[in-house]
Amino acid sequence: MRSKQAILAILMLASAAAGYEAVKPAGAAEEMLSFDMWCLEMRLYPSQRCDARRPEDVKAFEFYRAEVEQFDRQRATRNQRDADLKRKLNPDPSTPKPGTPAR
Repeated sequence: MRSKQAILAILMLASAAAGYEAVKPAGAAEEMLSFDMWCLEMRLYPSQRCDARRPEDVKAFEFYRAEVEQFDRQRATRNQRDADLKRKLNPDPSTPKPGTPAR
């Protein structure tokens, strides 16, 4: 009886993880904040200051956004490199190699 409960718990966790993977954003760019969200929620500035859009605040936001975009590009490059390496080390036997005629 206990083993059935353990198996059920494992299956539930696995399906929840698979569901999360299916709906999570692909990259940080998709989670990018607007200036107002950055100003109000991340920097915790008063709304009057955010509405004023002071030049130094806009410059700081643009720096933040550039950092996020750079991180996203680096992560995408790293993920692609990892996927290529995984494909190279663990080739799928059902996919033909380049230059090999299909059966």
